[in-house]
Amino acid sequence: MDQITNYLQEQFSAMTELTEKIINVDSPSYDVAGVQKVADILSAKMKSLGMETRQRDSGKQGMVLIGELPGGKDLQPVILLGHMDTVFPKGTVKQRPFKVEGDQMTGPGIFDMKPGLVIGLFAIQALVKLKLNRRPIKMIVVGDEEKLHMDSRTYDIIADECQGGAYGLNLEGAKDDPSHVGTHNRGGMIVDVIVHGRVAHSGAEPEKGRSAIIELAHQIIKLSALSDLQAGVHVNCGMIKGGTSENIIPDRATTSLGVRFRTNQQRDRLLERIKSIAATPTIPDTTTTVKMRTKIDSMEETLAVNELFAELNQVAQQVGYGKLQAVGGGGASDAGIMVARDVPTIDALGVVGDGAHSKEERASAKSLLTRSSLIANFIAQRG
Repeated sequence: MDQITNYLQEQFSAMTELTEKIINVDSPSYDVAGVQKVADILSAKMKSLGMETRQRDSGKQGMVLIGELPGGKDLQPVILLGHMDTVFPKGTVKQRPFKVEGDQMTGPGIFDMKPGLVIGLFAIQALVKLKLNRRPIKMIVVGDEEKLHMDSRTYDIIADECQGGAYGLNLEGAKDDPSHVGTHNRGGMIVDVIVHGRVAHSGAEPEKGRSAIIELAHQIIKLSALSDLQAGVHVNCGMIKGGTSENIIPDRATTSLGVRFRTNQQRDRLLERIKSIAATPTIPDTTTTVKMRTKIDSMEETLAVNELFAELNQVAQQVGYGKLQAVGGGGASDAGIMVARDVPTIDALGVVGDGAHSKEERASAKSLLTRSSLIANFIAQRG
């Protein structure tokens, strides 16, 4: 057994205790106080490892926690990335707090993705205690990932903080199979399409009106036709609003699009086509504005990402973890922000589990140990 795994086995109860501590804090994305409470717990742990901590204001959604461990001079840092917010409302912890039975852990955020933060911190702890860290390590923990960083500066903070990173390890969970790690993910954006028409009384003067709703209906058909599932592109008109009364021709109507794409080039083309549709109305004298509310870059499977995976796979087999499989998914990941900035990144290095965003969410307790050991061994060997 390698010395890192041996050390972490001795720390397993401490890993479980820290997991319980942060799981038992309600921290939905909109609850700045709850997210801050988790950040305070994580910050205290970081400081105990000799990390310097700071918090960057991301706007009304709170802050981003940064922890930095010094390393060799002029060496690029390893970037660990994760989030401390969940999708579950306040009060969920009281209804179903952290619980572990055998190898199964349950509780809100147990798979997505609080234990991943514990995994990252104890990997750092093993490297520090065993004096195996050479590179600086920077850990970026955000508080609004589940909201795709809407109305915040988190995207820009991640992009800024990861610049110059040697490589990245994202601590999201891996679904069910301990051999799975992520090398690609689709990106996403939310786009608001707002149609402006002309109000009129539908009985007395209908000829004076220009219906924003009818114009939007024409546009929705065209927008939906942009989807190409085989190419990994989907445009979902997920929300529509418009009108004030049945007898008033509406002068405003909106749709909010949930857009998924496989490459950032696809994203740019999609945005151009959405704007082109908006610029060519079917109903005369209507105008349309397009606003991209938020985005997460796609995590593209670049040559550098594949090379990083090959190195991780080699280390996994050397230390007895086993052979890894490179997988991807349809959900967006903050790892895409780093890959888009030329920081090769492996995703899904957190706990092994399933049931994200549901009452059935669960994770393997053993994977706290095995994944932390894998990460620490990789950083120690790769440098």
